[in-house]
Amino acid sequence: DDLDQIIERAISIGVQKFVITGGSLEDSKEALRLAQTREDLYSTAGCHPTRCGEFEAVGPDQYLSELTQLAQQNPGKVVAIGECGLDFDRLEFCPKETQLSCDVICDYLIYDDVITCDRYFEKQFDVAEDTRLPMFLHCRNSHQDFLDIMKRNRDRCVGGVVHSFDGTAGEAAALVDLDLYIGINGCSLKTEDNIESMKSIPTERLMIETDAPWCGVKTTHAGSTHVNTTFPTKKRWEQGHCMKDRNEPCHIIQVLEVMAATRGEDVEELSNTIYNNTLKVFFS
Repeated sequence: DDLDQIIERAISIGVQKFVITGGSLEDSKEALRLAQTREDLYSTAGCHPTRCGEFEAVGPDQYLSELTQLAQQNPGKVVAIGECGLDFDRLEFCPKETQLSCDVICDYLIYDDVITCDRYFEKQFDVAEDTRLPMFLHCRNSHQDFLDIMKRNRDRCVGGVVHSFDGTAGEAAALVDLDLYIGINGCSLKTEDNIESMKSIPTERLMIETDAPWCGVKTTHAGSTHVNTTFPTKKRWEQGHCMKDRNEPCHIIQVLEVMAATRGEDVEELSNTIYNNTLKVFFS
């Protein structure tokens, strides 16, 4: 367990706060337990779209109730609701029908169809509304459905960030129009098209992240030549080293360097703006 070393490496390059993402009810509980071990660790509470089958296994009402309690009983530590959203890339984990589960109730007596859509993404707006916490959002190959749900529920949440964004400039603009922030990591910077989309996002709407241990900036990624900061790395674990192909919080500086260079912005100024954006959403 080299968590302390991982945290210290990140602190050494300027990271001040760490948000541990909950991907399910149990993950959220574990994330909170970890967050409670250090003042600079925080967590989220929510259910990732690929895990939304758990709503049906536990029971939607109980699941939502426990998520709400987890957030309400730990103010200052649980800072967002999520990770929640839609993911149509990995339907083997949770089919679209479950992510967008709908029951149609027909009232034949008055010849009127009443459609109640019990969407497991949409249900988590109940938690966001009750807790008044921002949302940590996931949208993968599902932009229009995601946008439709956000538009229906935008006034129920105080705001949020769509993390790990890899969509088009037009999709980014639609999210900004909803007063949302957009999170960028290594997976957001794979191609030249990705970079052009990122460049289109107003600086005051940007956040950066690692999504560690995944989504690092790889040498095959467009823009990787702009990475200036590297860390001692080994293929296998060794004291004081990063591990090859394991993304860490310290690598967030590489995301920043690629973004600043391709946007033609000063690294420190971009960093300060993004940091203030993050404080405004999650820590104000």
